[in-house]
Amino acid sequence: MPEQAVVGEDAGARVEAGRAALAVGDWEAARAAFQASVDEAPSASAFEGLGFALRWLGEQEAAMRALQRAYRLHRRAGDARSAARVALQLCLAECYFHSDVAVGLGWVERAERLLDGTEPGAEQGWLILVRGHLALQVDRDPGRARAHAAAARTIGHDSADIDLEMMALALEGLAFVCEGEVENGMRRLDEATAAAVAGELDDLDAISSCCCYLIDACKQVRDFERAAQWCEHVKGFCEQWSDRLTFAACRAHYADILIWRGDWSAAEAELRANLGPLADIHPKRIADGMVRLAELRRRQGLLEEAGRLLATADGHYLAPLVRAELALDRGDAAGAVHEAERSLRRLPAGGVTARAPALEVMVRARLAAGEPDAARVAAEELRAIAARSGTTASAAAASFAEGSLAAATASWEEARRALEDAVDLYARAGGRWEAAQARRQLARTLRALGHDTAAEREARGADEALRSLGAHATAADAAPAPAGLTAREVEVLRLVARGRSNQEIAGELVLSVRTVERHIANIYDKIGASGRAARAAAASYALAAGVA
Repeated sequence: MPEQAVVGEDAGARVEAGRAALAVGDWEAARAAFQASVDEAPSASAFEGLGFALRWLGEQEAAMRALQRAYRLHRRAGDARSAARVALQLCLAECYFHSDVAVGLGWVERAERLLDGTEPGAEQGWLILVRGHLALQVDRDPGRARAHAAAARTIGHDSADIDLEMMALALEGLAFVCEGEVENGMRRLDEATAAAVAGELDDLDAISSCCCYLIDACKQVRDFERAAQWCEHVKGFCEQWSDRLTFAACRAHYADILIWRGDWSAAEAELRANLGPLADIHPKRIADGMVRLAELRRRQGLLEEAGRLLATADGHYLAPLVRAELALDRGDAAGAVHEAERSLRRLPAGGVTARAPALEVMVRARLAAGEPDAARVAAEELRAIAARSGTTASAAAASFAEGSLAAATASWEEARRALEDAVDLYARAGGRWEAAQARRQLARTLRALGHDTAAEREARGADEALRSLGAHATAADAAPAPAGLTAREVEVLRLVARGRSNQEIAGELVLSVRTVERHIANIYDKIGASGRAARAAAASYALAAGVA
């Protein structure tokens, strides 16, 4: 049957039934009603509704075909506004499901030309909003995104389109956060998301976008408490509406929160349970889960597995950051600097908060490479970001960077104060793994100051915390491995520096005392220590090398 733009009486009733099913999240009933309408009398409204129903069911390719049919029929009917509306949906589908940004931009341009010369209305607002979304998510330009969002929000308010107004408010909030205006941004995001989950909005795209923008912003400034609170509301909303798209995206973000809190088994369960839904949305989205699994394995000390997982997520925006951390864990300072620089190059200077994770690893990488001046530049930028973010976790990261820098330059009292602050702040923010890493660095600093009892307390506390998390020793824990020391010799050297006797070392490492003595003799030979002061020299060497 040739395509028609006219809807029969029965077909029209089925379109209305489909819309009613969409309104309550009954996607199967909506598909059945719209499909029945299409079968009886193909129409733009039926194909458009069918496209929405199929998309929420996760059948993306079929959804896009239906929307393309709707677009053609709207054009044939001379309905420019409706055609532009569908063109914008096709833009987002091409960008999100196909990663074909050029095709998506083509649909944006088509929508703009269709609306050119028409009476101003909500459609122009949605067009501007989509441009803002692409400016932030594709071009990483928060300033331009914020300007577009503010303009769209005004149009939404003036045209009484609350879906447009609230989604624009949320995008504006995220852009503010990206620029470091955290308080301004979070107020907007909280308001928009509250309206979304309270049922004020009808458009599910607007609802899911408000939620995703908020979680993204929380992650950027490490406001994990706020993110966790909202994730529970979003999870309930997604389950109520069978919203597989939003829930799949939020699940990856929620896993980040669980990793931060040290609930690693729950994080892995979230990520593994989400691989199927991500694959259904589009195979390329699987990388969202794999790159996070790689980071989890890295923290667990399973570096080879982390590397294999990371290889499956090559091209993901987080991949260089995880590679940088992995390089440091393996003792490859130059590789870590390279990957951290690569990560930073992907981010514009205007995207303030997004730069923090790469700056954190950059500080440590520069120090490992023996470049304290370059590390100081990164640490200063990190502190400036923390001051603008105002979150406990951001302040902790800045203090840890400053403490590590001070320790590397033997400014031990300065290092002690900064690292004590980092430990306290990380603990307050719930970052268990990060707090343990800071305690390890603090132990080395206290030992350098001669506070051996306090140093031992911090070292033991850090080791116990990491064991409780299920973290294994990595090259970074035993690195650097100078003077040709083996990994086992570094373990022995660390315990020598902590004042353990040979018998205690043997018990802790499950070795014979004779084997421990042989390792110690090899260590002395490799680092050039001899005589009565050899053990003290080895302890000093371990401290200077950063393995104490």
